[in-house]
Parts: sequence; C-alpha cells; structure tokens
Amino acid sequence: MEIVAGLLLIMVILTLINGIVFFKTLIKLQKENNDLIKKLLNKENSDSKPAAMPSADLEKLKYEYMHKRKF
Repeated sequence: MEIVAGLLLIMVILTLINGIVFFKTLIKLQKENNDLIKKLLNKENSDSKPAAMPSADLEKLKYEYMHKRKF
C-alpha cells in the first residue's frame, strides 16, 4: 500500500512540474506575440500611406519569430 501511495505522490509532483513548465512556455510565447504585434503597430503608425506589408518584410518577421521560438 505504501508503494501505491508513493507512486501517486510522484505522479502528482510530476504533473505539477509539467504544468509549471507549460505555463512558463505559454507566458513566454505570449510575450513574444505581444512584442511582434507592437512592432507591427509601430511600423504601421510610422508609415504615412496605408499599404500592404512587403513580402520581404513579412518573411523577415516570420524568420525572426521562428528563430526565437527554437529552444
């Protein structure tokens, strides 16, 4: 019976650790997302004429995001 209780305790602890790691990663990704949105808004406000973002700039932002996302 003590073995079962010990295994359950270990499962609970591992589940809590997994949740903490998941939420830290989620918060980190949300901050990156907010930074990218701020960059886009600042760039949009600085341009005087409304135009679509050039594909080269879009690919550059995509590359920066994917590069930062790698662990």
